[in-house]
Amino acid sequence: MTQSPDRHPERFSCAEACVDAVLEAVGKRIVLGLPLGIGKANHFANALYARAAADPSINLTIFTALTLERPVGHSEIERRFIQPLLDRLYSGYQDLGYTPARRKNRLPKNIEVCEFFLQPGSFLGNAAVQQDYVSANYTHVARDLFDRGVNVIAQMVAPSPSGSEFSISSNTDLTLPILRMAKQRENYPLFFVGECNPQLPFLGNDALLNASEFDFLLEGESFDKPLFAAPSPPVCDTEYALATHIASLVADGGTLQIGIGALGDAVCHMLRMRQTNNEIYRDLVRDLNSDDSLQLRQKVPPLFEKFSHGLYGASEMVPPGFLHLRRAGILKREVYPDAAVQQLLDSDAITTTVNEETLLALRDCGRIRCPLTKEDTDFLQRLGIVDPSYSWRGHKLLNAQGEEEECDLHSEHGRRRLLGSCLNRPLRGGTWLHGGFFLGPESMYAELRDFADSERTGINMTAIDFINDLQEGRALKVAQRRKARFVNSAMMVTLSGAVISDGLEDNQVVSGVGGQYNFVAQALELPDARSIIAVPSTRCSKGEVMSNIVWQYPHCTIPRHLRDVVVTEYGVADLRGKSDRDVMVGMLCICDSRFQGELLAQAKQAGKIEADFTIPLEFTANTPEHIEAAFNDERRLQLLPYYPLGTDLTDEEALLAVALKQLKVASKKWWKILPLVLAGRKALTDTSDSARYIHQCLERMEFEHTDTFEHRLEGYALAGALRKFIDPRRPLRWD
Repeated sequence: MTQSPDRHPERFSCAEACVDAVLEAVGKRIVLGLPLGIGKANHFANALYARAAADPSINLTIFTALTLERPVGHSEIERRFIQPLLDRLYSGYQDLGYTPARRKNRLPKNIEVCEFFLQPGSFLGNAAVQQDYVSANYTHVARDLFDRGVNVIAQMVAPSPSGSEFSISSNTDLTLPILRMAKQRENYPLFFVGECNPQLPFLGNDALLNASEFDFLLEGESFDKPLFAAPSPPVCDTEYALATHIASLVADGGTLQIGIGALGDAVCHMLRMRQTNNEIYRDLVRDLNSDDSLQLRQKVPPLFEKFSHGLYGASEMVPPGFLHLRRAGILKREVYPDAAVQQLLDSDAITTTVNEETLLALRDCGRIRCPLTKEDTDFLQRLGIVDPSYSWRGHKLLNAQGEEEECDLHSEHGRRRLLGSCLNRPLRGGTWLHGGFFLGPESMYAELRDFADSERTGINMTAIDFINDLQEGRALKVAQRRKARFVNSAMMVTLSGAVISDGLEDNQVVSGVGGQYNFVAQALELPDARSIIAVPSTRCSKGEVMSNIVWQYPHCTIPRHLRDVVVTEYGVADLRGKSDRDVMVGMLCICDSRFQGELLAQAKQAGKIEADFTIPLEFTANTPEHIEAAFNDERRLQLLPYYPLGTDLTDEEALLAVALKQLKVASKKWWKILPLVLAGRKALTDTSDSARYIHQCLERMEFEHTDTFEHRLEGYALAGALRKFIDPRRPLRWD
């Protein structure tokens, strides 16, 4: 429960024994909070679920988000692709026990599972999950948990070698606010279970907890398991076009937030190209933005320069691309945990190198007094400004020899004595990344585990309300989050600028609000920030191309009065402060040209655009062919790999993932499949070196020696997709 520094947690090597202890301490009414993503204590959760399923007298509510499941093939061809991946990447992963029953709507009546963010698209049509979904802003979830009576939280933790400290590592987001709120409520009955897994990266700063914070700890080899890997998806031209536009909006010396997925990977890669292949980056931006199209973004013109000051990351979700930006020398702007220090750094009144000017500037701005107090000295020592050998005894400041030291900053001699060994050394406490949770491929976890201490200290995994909200500590956050760019994806955007990101018109939930609303609102409050909503202009549904720019929709995630910047593959529309008429014109100009006429007619009929308006000629060529032409250059394609951040997949699997993605779209219409079958049959007769990859991919899928007619057709279709959709000029990975 709420612990004293001398309290020791009960330690177990068996999850069932830990469940016994929890039931004895809590009783049979349990509201269990599990972190989202990889931070769940799966072994404990499964043992508790099994106990409740077998004992109807136990009332169990599980409140969580983003329950991760091993991939499942829904067709023969998908199963052929996925099974070897399961054997290689997920053999040691223990699935959560409640997921099979939940998918089949067979949860016992005494068990309820509620999520505030679903694995995107995975529970459409599942009545039980849809009914139990909780729509909430990320920052309000801790409050909602207390309203439900949370009394147990269970989390995977990384143990220190001594066993006296534990890192909550991947999921500080909700755990820290819940622990804080429980302590603020006198004698609140909250029990904390830690499940130790040495494979979880050990991160310090706010993520570090003393053993006394825990009531129960699970330790032993049975909990030492691989983390859930989320392999990077392939990136296509649409995502690269979106990412090019977004990269041109990111200001040097600023702040960055992005999410996971192909778009996040593409954005990080284009930022890296801006730094390392600036000439090609500039050409791409120019080719994707005509001079006339820049009228849509007069207040946010394209940025071309390399990053000299660098970026600072402040993102609820830490994507793998952030580690690549760090290696490229882009994610390097450090922020400090004090508003006055940060403001002085931002105004160039001081630098990150400690010297006399540091002391004088802090004195002159009123942050420290002269003579120094004990509080001033403690503050300065935490930041590495005053020599650590000084200490206070009573009302006297003593040096290492126990002699009384002057606290006066007026003399050069006194200042230099106080600085001591800190003179000309860097400020301490710099953070280049604040995050709430992380999720990614195994390579990301390995890199975090192998980080040098000097790199690891610059990462501060912390509470979600620190990252997503401005209210508490506003002055510090405003100082830290200069030129912030909050990049979030959407499913659709209305012509008036409302954003649909979490659900469909029949109220089926695709994923959840998460932190998107928080970041949009934050962008409109910070003085030089922008919210960037990224949406592909079209999607393919049941074999038909449909526009993601729509006239209206029954609900929205972000209302139109919070519209800011919207990006499609065809350009950037700055909507902030614009009239409805100008917003709609801007959205039409970045819409796919196949849908512009119908949308324009609806706007005219509603009286929102004048009857004689016509879309300017330069915006009437918004077609996939236009995007393809911009990238159809061998030199450019060499720098735009299918997997810009690398992949946990083998080469054959990486190529198959690209082809299968396109094949799934084509399979909705038989007349789109037939040409692929014919082309694939012909391709199989090609024994040249250039076609070898097709045979290798079919061998991986066990189609090379198939007997049945149906399987041969599937093999032909796959071979055709490999031939049509794989561009041999484009590499798999970034070198």
